[in-house]
Amino acid sequence: MANMIYGSICLSDVPKELFKKVTVKSGEEKIFLNIKIVPRKAAGKYGHTHFVSCEPRKEERVEGKNYIIGDMKEFEPQSSKISSEQVEAAPSVNINDLPF
Repeated sequence: MANMIYGSICLSDVPKELFKKVTVKSGEEKIFLNIKIVPRKAAGKYGHTHFVSCEPRKEERVEGKNYIIGDMKEFEPQSSKISSEQVEAAPSVNINDLPF
């Protein structure tokens, strides 16, 4: 299975002129934003390993403008297995004490 990454983007940081209205096959008008997800050279302070950048066309770019709009990191699923220590530490329940 491929590694998944997750994170968030700040929509208020996206220059409004980069949102594009497109009419799709069904005739509906949808709004799109071109983005790029880039691996960082080193993990950031909070473990972020990637950043998200909006990607304007060459003719739309402003020299010196920062288009980074979010951070991401690898998704690490939590184990759902219960250890024997957890079982032993769980409180015991008397079936006669149950309210039903």
